Amino acid sequence: MKNKRTHSFAPVPLHELSRLFGVCLAVSSLVQMAQAQDAKQAARPSVLFLNIDDWNDWNSVLKGHPQAITPNLERFAKRSVTFTRAICSSPVCFPSRTSLFSGLHPSRTGAKSNPNGGKPWRSYVPDALTLPKHLSARGWTTVGIGKNFHNGDKDEFDRYVGRNKEPKPIPESYRNLNPSGRWGVAAVPTTEMPDYVSVSQGIKALESNPDSLFLSLGIYRPHVPWVVPQEYFDRNPLETLLMPEHREDDLDDLPERFKTMAHNEAKFGPGYHDKLEAKGYDREKVQAYLACVSFADEQVGRLLDAWYASPHAENGYVILWSDHGYQLSEKEGWSKMKPWYDSSRVNLMVAGPGLAKGVFCDKAVSLLDLYPTLVELLELPAPPQPLDGNSLVPLLKNPHANWDQPVLMSSEADGIRYDVVLSNDYRMTRFATGETELYQLDSDPHEFTNLADDPGYAEIIDELSQHLSFKETKPDKDGWLEAEDLPHQTSSDYGQRGNFHYPKIQAGASQDTVVCADLRTGAGSYLEFVVQIEQAGDYELSVALSAEGPCSLSTAAVVDDALQAGSDYPMKRLLNIVNNKSAAFQTVSVDTVTFEQSGLQLLRFSSQVKKQLMQIDRIQLRKLD
Repeated sequence: MKNKRTHSFAPVPLHELSRLFGVCLAVSSLVQMAQAQDAKQAARPSVLFLNIDDWNDWNSVLKGHPQAITPNLERFAKRSVTFTRAICSSPVCFPSRTSLFSGLHPSRTGAKSNPNGGKPWRSYVPDALTLPKHLSARGWTTVGIGKNFHNGDKDEFDRYVGRNKEPKPIPESYRNLNPSGRWGVAAVPTTEMPDYVSVSQGIKALESNPDSLFLSLGIYRPHVPWVVPQEYFDRNPLETLLMPEHREDDLDDLPERFKTMAHNEAKFGPGYHDKLEAKGYDREKVQAYLACVSFADEQVGRLLDAWYASPHAENGYVILWSDHGYQLSEKEGWSKMKPWYDSSRVNLMVAGPGLAKGVFCDKAVSLLDLYPTLVELLELPAPPQPLDGNSLVPLLKNPHANWDQPVLMSSEADGIRYDVVLSNDYRMTRFATGETELYQLDSDPHEFTNLADDPGYAEIIDELSQHLSFKETKPDKDGWLEAEDLPHQTSSDYGQRGNFHYPKIQAGASQDTVVCADLRTGAGSYLEFVVQIEQAGDYELSVALSAEGPCSLSTAAVVDDALQAGSDYPMKRLLNIVNNKSAAFQTVSVDTVTFEQSGLQLLRFSSQVKKQLMQIDRIQLRKLD
């Protein structure tokens, strides 16, 4: 009989047991960390950031035009909170998109208009952490497709796919009046349209990125050229087409500068609206825009269908927005760039877990609010730059919550710098030269009746004026005013579009910042400031500036005359400024300037050469005894 094998184990030392126990704890901790990381990754909700270029309220949700055919937007409205009183921060692509993605208002950055002369949007917000960059740094995969920023998209996303070239129109159908007046029938089928291709790429991105995706996709139509296949034109035949509501006396209660801006003469020249009407092109343009709206709506539907069929929809958010509005004959105006509601009102719809569904919110909000909204929804840390908007999360959860946050829009067009303040009840515009308009939106949605001169609304105007970027500027003890703190604007009367200005950090400036004007459309191009003269009388006027070529300084009291926004307006010349080749700041003075009356005064610096860079540091107005 074989002996049974016995096993004996030596006792394990206590210190070894402690070591083994520590290893087990460490392994357990690593497992828990990995599980937590996996949970955190799974908790990062995806975001579909869908934007449509130049789309105003012409759809069957906001009901801006009764013949707009947009069933897909209607379907989405049943899932989302639709903001019915949302505006952009500037009614044109370049500044609107720059502010939305950076979270910084145009009045702060200087990015207020499209004629940026090739100066990229990033130069206005050099240190801003953009929304996609912020999300990428926190673990999201960011994909940009089509137009999102105003060029320069590639560097802001982990992956970026550009937009295909414009389709060719059928020659006999094509109208080509000007850059904002191009429309016709596409010579390619719908499936070859660039926006169709972009949406197909977006669908692939949803399928190939199952986790934590930020997909920012831009649909270009209804941006010009309004070229889409015939089937979309057929939905709104010219014979039954309805034009926007119009009144013959609509402009009669507006100051003169407003009338110039309504007609957008700097871009189109005088009489553009009348010429369109005479040829019947006004109806064709409205038909073409509606055709593009129908086309865009179909692309929205394709992408939303793919989103809601994907795992991203379980805990992800959809934000649909347009970058600004558009005018199509309202106030005899065409295109964007204008202060009125038709030009500034945007589509803004948000859907996701824990948010209200199928409801409308009539509170005043801005596209600038989207960055802080996503910061809160996604539990992100604040970016380095202070954000100018307000988180909309309280309204997304309760669209009827108390909300009194008037929003600001700032822009410049036709040589006119202006601010718009929108509240829950009113919309007010103030020009740098002081002209004002006011509308009550519920009772006057088409803005036919300007209430600004009615004494009964003086208190409303005073309240809204607290939100303007035009702040009262106090001189220092020696009478110096910082140029960047004063309202200012550049010439852009017809034939001189392309001049622009911006704040610039500059060593040697009194507060390290100057107003830099890039005047590139010929002699007579100008940069002007609006100053308040408290008392009539004699003043010493001095200016600290740098100019690459000779220029002149002239002045005129602000009057209600649209011609004053043009370079040919007669003004009193005060000083000829000789070329400063060193580019260093020099102070030039006028010993005595007589202002015949108190009030707003223009100080205009006009170039005397074809192209010039001009920098104004500060202006001194010292009352003489």
